[in-house]
Amino acid sequence: MKRIYITLFLVVQMSGVAAQNQLTLEEAIRLSLENNFSIRIARNDQRITDNNHQPGNAGMLPIVDLEAQQSYTRQNTELEIQGQDGTFNVGADWAKSDRLTGSARLNWTIFDGLGMFMTMEKLAAMKQWGELNTLQQVQNTVAEVTIAYYQVRLEQARLGVLEENLEISLQRQQFAQDRYEVGKGSKVDYLAAQVDYNSDRTGLIVQQQRIDHAKVDLNVVLGRDADTPLEVVSNANIDTTLQYETLAQDVERANPEVLKALQDHNIAYYQYREEKASRYPSIGLDLAYNYTESQNEAGQLRSSVFDGVTYGVSARWNLFDGNNTNRRVQNARVAHETTLLALDESRLFVKAELRKVYIRYKNSIQVVGLERENLEVAQENEAIAIERFRLGASDFLVLREAQRNLVDANGRYLDAMFSTKLAETELLRLSGNLVPIATP
Repeated sequence: MKRIYITLFLVVQMSGVAAQNQLTLEEAIRLSLENNFSIRIARNDQRITDNNHQPGNAGMLPIVDLEAQQSYTRQNTELEIQGQDGTFNVGADWAKSDRLTGSARLNWTIFDGLGMFMTMEKLAAMKQWGELNTLQQVQNTVAEVTIAYYQVRLEQARLGVLEENLEISLQRQQFAQDRYEVGKGSKVDYLAAQVDYNSDRTGLIVQQQRIDHAKVDLNVVLGRDADTPLEVVSNANIDTTLQYETLAQDVERANPEVLKALQDHNIAYYQYREEKASRYPSIGLDLAYNYTESQNEAGQLRSSVFDGVTYGVSARWNLFDGNNTNRRVQNARVAHETTLLALDESRLFVKAELRKVYIRYKNSIQVVGLERENLEVAQENEAIAIERFRLGASDFLVLREAQRNLVDANGRYLDAMFSTKLAETELLRLSGNLVPIATP
């Protein structure tokens, strides 16, 4: 009874640990959005573009400076003063002079050829670019997590196939051994069954290694320690309803790469307008308050205090700077045209990639159907071969061939399912629909 209780306790404990390590695809995506280093870096870059989107950074706000200075001077003084009664000398050794100055100045550019407004628009476009860059990294990471997750699931399914095959090989070995021991079978059949059984055990070990490697890759994408235990539980449910026309329309609306290229085009346009604004005069308001106080131990003026306000309008217009302004404007115009070419190229590339992936997606769906039929035939063929082998109506070679056919059919079916899921994930990523569909 103690052994039974101990066994039950261990089973319960192991079940609890397994339940804690179970990882759904939704949970894996949530972890990646929190921990993935590439996403965290992209978010920090986005914070910088968000902080830069300020009126002060565009030159729209005034600049206010406060300045104060206290200075002390000691010097020898000798003065010759001409008065009504004649000339007389006044001197002091190491005389002390104190001077206190303070000022508050305000400078505000109120017109610069609308350059500040173009700068503000450029900063807004850069802010949107940062958001799109983060979104693109999120899309890529979700796709990477999805693929890594189903890779583990695929390898686990392959392990299940090999385990079933190993069980059949074990039964065949035991059956061959029984026939050999009672004198109804040859030792060659028995040894061949043993060799095949050991070979299948080796394949099982290799497959377990593939699972361990796939789990390491998944943990790395999730941004956590590679040794973290996990068990994937979600099945690869394939969406067979995706339509190319709808996906192609979504590329223009939601693909981060295309949208980033569009923002690059906008940024270049506002940069061009900024350079053109430098051709116009700039007008500013100036306001200053100054305070000066001095104390002197020598000289006629022993103390003084001055304070007052200075205000006015300033204007500046650069009429010629060696054609540098024209050069910058021309370069900005060319850069703007270049970004338009880059935008068209991005659209062409993404849609071409979308077309290729969609073709693979549709073909993979057909292959899944064919491989499912092949798998059913292989299962039936193996069942018949096993029964005929037990009855002595066929030899071990026929059974072994049926086993191999079933393992191969299972592998092709699983590969077809995985290939279809990869194509589906890539279609959603290219069309910009992966995140809203994949995340909970």
